Amino acid sequence: METSKEVPGFALFILLFFTIGAVFAIISYTIYRNNRNLVENGIETKGVVIDLHRLKPREYPLAPSIRYIKKDGTWHVFHSSEARNPPAYQVGEEVTLYYDPNDPDNVHLQGNYLFVYVFAGMAAMFWLFSIWNISSAVKAVFQWLAG
Repeated sequence: METSKEVPGFALFILLFFTIGAVFAIISYTIYRNNRNLVENGIETKGVVIDLHRLKPREYPLAPSIRYIKKDGTWHVFHSSEARNPPAYQVGEEVTLYYDPNDPDNVHLQGNYLFVYVFAGMAAMFWLFSIWNISSAVKAVFQWLAG
């Protein structure tokens, strides 16, 4: 008679937490790299905050709408999707930004790395709770899989 081994629930939970942390770290790095690429290869210009808008009705965090002049001399308005409470910008404030000439809505506001910090923080929290047990969790899962 063959005995079945019990599923290592805690070890699978630790592996899941570690994997989620890795995914958040990859997202954070990708956002950072894309922003750095835009700073290095995009066009730098000045813009003016013309409005603060809500991303969802009746919610307070406000995101800036910024008007800037493209290289060809035409005006463009960029509506940011990074809302903050309190707002990071004021109407009339001049900001430095970088944009992709092939996609003028691909904009990076100078010094704005909010999403990078958010995803890196989430990665750190998931890793904080899993890193101490990851080696024993991997060992337990391999032993369970091997039978």
